[in-house]
Amino acid sequence: MTAAYDLANEHRRQIVCSLLIASSCLAAIYVLNIYSVVSKTVALQRTEKQIASLSQGVEDLDSQYLALSSKITPDSLKEYGLSQVQVSEYISRSSTLGVSQLAVSGGHEL
Repeated sequence: MTAAYDLANEHRRQIVCSLLIASSCLAAIYVLNIYSVVSKTVALQRTEKQIASLSQGVEDLDSQYLALSSKITPDSLKEYGLSQVQVSEYISRSSTLGVSQLAVSGGHEL
């Protein structure tokens, strides 16, 4: 009878120890998962703040661009030495232009 009682106590002790070890492992995994969720939430909030500040900066630059582009007129371009030219001045149909470019660049196209 005492042998059966000792055997039951021995198994009970092993079962309790294995349950305590398993519970400890699961608690550690739970804590790590909570830490992961919290850190990702904080990173997401920081990223959202950066996105908001960058989008505000883009909006400011866009409004500056629109304000400056509305001030550009042909007269203001002439002040900087820019003038309108005919497109045909830059069009050439000669076939030697491409050959001379290949000779200058050493036979390699850019």
